[in-house]
Amino acid sequence: MAKTTQFHSAAALDIAARLGDRLRRARKSQRRTLADLEQSSRIHRQTLARLEHGDPTVSFGVVLIVLEALGQLADLEMLVGNPESVRPLVSDDTDSLNRDF
Repeated sequence: MAKTTQFHSAAALDIAARLGDRLRRARKSQRRTLADLEQSSRIHRQTLARLEHGDPTVSFGVVLIVLEALGQLADLEMLVGNPESVRPLVSDDTDSLNRDF
């Protein structure tokens, strides 16, 4: 199926637009231009602009590269649920769990 004929729900399009806006704000808060981000991510600035404008056909690999280049991978870590990287380690002591309240 060609990219231009892929179906995207309104919810998916909204998320793509919000992700693009968030990436644009992160880039601008770092005072970086698309040209700067192009150099550090090695992703063409036209693709970066499409991503920032919410184009849902930009590949997930590109999204990962841009998140990493902007130092934003931790947000994705929370989404995918890697407890070792986002939550403090819990003590092995379970005595407190066995108490009657």
